[in-house]
Amino acid sequence: MSISGIAFDDTFMLGTRLLQTGRCTEAIESFRTVYSRALADQDLGLMAACLNEMAWSSYRLGEVEQGLEYAMGAKWHWGKVGNMAEKARALAIEAILFVEIGFSDEAYAAADQGLTLALGTEFESVHAFALNAKGIVLAVCHEAQLGLELIERAMVIAARQQNHAAQAYYLLNIGFCHAKLAEEATALLEPERAVQENRTATELSALAVDLADRVGDDWTLRTALSNSAELLSLQGRHDLAVELMDRLSELPELPGMGLRIHFLYTLSDVLLRCGRKDDARLAAAEALALAEGCGMLDHQINSAAKLVEILEAQGDVRAAFAMHKRYHNLYVRQAGETARRRARVEEIRSETDRLRDEASMLAEQVMCDPLTGIANRRSFDQILNRLAGSPIAIGMLDIDRFKSVNDRHSHIIGDAVLQRVARILVDQIGPLGHAARLGGEEFALIFPDVAEATAAALCEGVRVAIANADWSQIAEGLSVTVSIGLAIGKGDVPSGLLLQMADRRLYMAKTTGRDRIISRDMPILVQDNAEPRKLSHG
Repeated sequence: MSISGIAFDDTFMLGTRLLQTGRCTEAIESFRTVYSRALADQDLGLMAACLNEMAWSSYRLGEVEQGLEYAMGAKWHWGKVGNMAEKARALAIEAILFVEIGFSDEAYAAADQGLTLALGTEFESVHAFALNAKGIVLAVCHEAQLGLELIERAMVIAARQQNHAAQAYYLLNIGFCHAKLAEEATALLEPERAVQENRTATELSALAVDLADRVGDDWTLRTALSNSAELLSLQGRHDLAVELMDRLSELPELPGMGLRIHFLYTLSDVLLRCGRKDDARLAAAEALALAEGCGMLDHQINSAAKLVEILEAQGDVRAAFAMHKRYHNLYVRQAGETARRRARVEEIRSETDRLRDEASMLAEQVMCDPLTGIANRRSFDQILNRLAGSPIAIGMLDIDRFKSVNDRHSHIIGDAVLQRVARILVDQIGPLGHAARLGGEEFALIFPDVAEATAAALCEGVRVAIANADWSQIAEGLSVTVSIGLAIGKGDVPSGLLLQMADRRLYMAKTTGRDRIISRDMPILVQDNAEPRKLSHG
């Protein structure tokens, strides 16, 4: 994987290898393991990467609704992270999943948005994936020629990059487009064009079989073998079609019940066309039983329709009539299933919105110090990274003798002191800088693009405001002062080095009497009655 800024561990890479070879169930388990860790760490990028791969694995397993949930989650997370290339990929996966459940309007919207986003990035592999997704949608929406042109563009990119797995997948889909063009020609009573398109589709599917076999992508290999068998059977080349189905049955365990059912009713179609009616009936009946057992209504309809055809061919009129009634009832139920699926999609969207709001709240919490409400160390580091290469001043601030505050007055009073110091910092620097609590009694100030005199004056304002505050409101006899070390950079000094300079000057401020600012190698603004003291905690 090569997604910028994201570190992938061995478990994630194992998942990608499993997915590439078609072992989708095992792949999802690997990605779920990584996702759990990323969630605990609030690593949005890694969470999004896992969701993308889980969505694609779910598609290959035929678990469409689960895949949509993953894809929508990935889309939002990538948007939050700001990675438009991967967001485009999530949209492309979402489009393909919408196609699977017959939501062509939703599919087109997602595919179009995904392609627009993808083409705005520099990543050609994402361009290809998004082109392919929109091509599939167009082909399903009876615009096979337009779809074919897009997927052929994807194929050119994959060939240029020598991505053989992608080439096999795109070849499969180019063949699908030609099969759709054959159906269109048949409907328009253009038999010669239909024959030619079918032959082209068969040749391309065969190429996809060979390439998928070479790269070890079992999922593309299975799909290409199934498509090739159907096309050969339509052409009357039954022996070759049966050979391909036999080869398909000898592959390792089929991933997911949906693919097993699809294999069975495809097998029944091939067997029927070559005259093996009894075998065809057994295969279709098994497909229907499995589809009923797992509640897959679309597969039940397809299996029942195939059984009607087989029973009629056998001359079993009574059984054919009974199965047709069953098919009709399933077809009627499908209208309700479509409404349920739309409701489920809206539920997924609502859940994604809820999770988005929760994630935003969690992100704010993760970036804030829970005691004082100002930025924490993680937020401080992000601000420094964002300002890298630009002029910046960093002040390191420490509450003097804070340990004695806790010892004399209690930790509750100590917490109140920390909270008030944080408020004073924010009030004093206003919009000119950022305040963060780094831990314990240590704070930091960041001033972007300010002169040294301005940064020193702001720090002096902080020091004076803290020293002059009425601390007796918190505890009788309490007084609080701070020491500050200040470092200035013009954009050519790494932030890590500036931090070291500010920290060293904070140490100097502590050792030369506290309640002061050091911005150079000698103390400034030192009180007349100050005496050098040895630095201690607090």
